[in-house]
Parts: sequence; structure tokens; C-alpha cells
Amino acid sequence: MRTIYQSTDDLGHTLRALKMVREGHTDPVYLGLVIQDREVLFRTRENSSRDFVLQKIKEFVAGNATQLVSQPA
Repeated sequence: MRTIYQSTDDLGHTLRALKMVREGHTDPVYLGLVIQDREVLFRTRENSSRDFVLQKIKEFVAGNATQLVSQPA
């Protein structure tokens, strides 16, 4: 497993995509995560592509931006 994308948005969320290739398989699986203070707020696991996982991460953050900001600590 290796990190193929990582960034931090303006709200302090870590956005991360990981690429996993299981032994004996040629098709990778991509894992997308949105993390805030070590808490995983969103997780998606897809067989399609890195770009698809990144799009899912962006959609989650955009759709939940106001809720994520107003959460109590």
C-alpha cells in the first residue's frame, strides 16, 4: 500500500488516497480518506481509478463543508 495523493484543505482535513495491490492480483484498489484530528470522517474503496476516488473525496468535502466546520470538538 502506498500513498498516491495527500493534501490538507483550508478546514484542516487531511485528504488522502492510497493505492493497494493485493499479492497475486494485477488490479489495484484505491482507498480514499478524509481525516480530521485522526478521526476518519469519510472512507471509500474503489476498483476504478485514482481520479474517481479523488472525485469522491472532493464531493464529500464540498457536500459537508458547513457541517464539518460546525462540529463540536
